[in-house]
Amino acid sequence: MVLRLRVRICFRGRCIETLGIAATGFSGSEPEITLPQDLAKNFVSESLVLTLSEKILADGSRGVFAKTMDRMDLYLLTEDGVRGPVKVVGYITREGPVLLNDVLLSSLRIVIIDPKEGIYCFREELGSRERRGA
Repeated sequence: MVLRLRVRICFRGRCIETLGIAATGFSGSEPEITLPQDLAKNFVSESLVLTLSEKILADGSRGVFAKTMDRMDLYLLTEDGVRGPVKVVGYITREGPVLLNDVLLSSLRIVIIDPKEGIYCFREELGSRERRGA
């Protein structure tokens, strides 16, 4: 099991809800997500501007991805509320899950307690509450 989180991604008034995986090996200098093509199509009619960008992957290899030039808003949906928005950059992938990078997890103040069991909390809840991923 991995930590899956329910997220809402919005761009120019259009939103999608999906599950994102807390990917601590997905590092960056700003909040980033991977966005599979089938989900990215929801925003194409809203003139999503893309550029090609090289990204170093978790295994040290390099890949070239289409990267959104405009920031999207990402919200974390929990059983007791909504966190965000956090402005994110998206890397378009052919398929696969939405991955949430380490900077985004930090921006949302998420502390992963047990990645195998999908248990987390928010920084201010550390030691007093445990949450289960979606």
